[in-house]
Amino acid sequence: MENSTTVISILPSINSTEEPFKVYKYYYMRVILATLCIVSSVFGVVGNTLVICAVPLSKKLRTVTNVFIVNLSVSDLMACTFLPWQAVSVLSEDGWPLPQAYWLCVVTSAVFCLSICCSVTNLALIALNRWIGITKSAATTRRIYTSRNIACMIALSWAVPFVLSIMLPLLGIGEIGYEPLYSVCSWVKGNEYSLLHNILIIVFFFPAPLAVISLCYISIFRYVLKTSRRLARQDIPSVSDAVSGADRAMRKKLWKRQIAVTKNLVYIVLAYVICITPFAVSVIPLGYEWSIRLTPYAGAILFFNSCVNPIIYATSHPDFKEAFGFMVRCQCTTKPQSRAQSLQLNTRNQNK
Repeated sequence: MENSTTVISILPSINSTEEPFKVYKYYYMRVILATLCIVSSVFGVVGNTLVICAVPLSKKLRTVTNVFIVNLSVSDLMACTFLPWQAVSVLSEDGWPLPQAYWLCVVTSAVFCLSICCSVTNLALIALNRWIGITKSAATTRRIYTSRNIACMIALSWAVPFVLSIMLPLLGIGEIGYEPLYSVCSWVKGNEYSLLHNILIIVFFFPAPLAVISLCYISIFRYVLKTSRRLARQDIPSVSDAVSGADRAMRKKLWKRQIAVTKNLVYIVLAYVICITPFAVSVIPLGYEWSIRLTPYAGAILFFNSCVNPIIYATSHPDFKEAFGFMVRCQCTTKPQSRAQSLQLNTRNQNK
């Protein structure tokens, strides 16, 4: 978590008789932040574990899109697993409380940097997948999303964040570890290249991926409007429609399911934007005390995003909702396909 280094150096010199500037004026502020970390950790570990387990347990969830969703959940699960160490760190008023295990703070910082960057990369890959799957032909989709290409995309979603968030600090451009100003494991602002490192991460993992995501979903929205009008016109009865009525009804049902899944993914993107925007603003060196004091809480909101996605899946994704219900009831065997699902699969294969 970064903010203006200038402000920190100026504030104590305004009046030398005043106490040194502190982000946490009262200890209960640390307790609130630590509580948010623990709550996010518990819900995030349980929720993301359910998401990861649901895909192999449900045949309907074994799709290309869900490969990226599982990848997103893995990155979120990593962050949630290390969140308790952030609570331990922020509750200590005398620096990192485990000096003999400083490496643990460094690892925690690395995991969070990697998770944040990997999450937005996965959201961009999911948006591209939905755009290609909805607006392009089935043959084009199959040609692009081969097993090899999917593996390369997954590797890329980790490689680029790893280089920018971890490799650069290892090369001396920025530093990760214990940040005494905020009492958390994060970017260390004392490094002379810390601001450059933050700018690189914000540029590569905020406006650029969100631009891709926005363009994809805007294009999907326009395509959906056009296709929906066409389907509405096809609902006008005619003699020839009597022959193909069942097939048309099945296609319309599949189309509605595609839209429902896409809407769910839009909710995921909106949740991420809402959670990351305060943090992205907080790293801008505004030069105010209040902006510096709000930075840790902006980071906590960003951490909270790691446990939000499973909640969205459970409430708005039709297939995940069903799979979660079976898992909660301990019916953890692979759910067989019904006759209706088999007909849907046959229709898909005939249309490809």
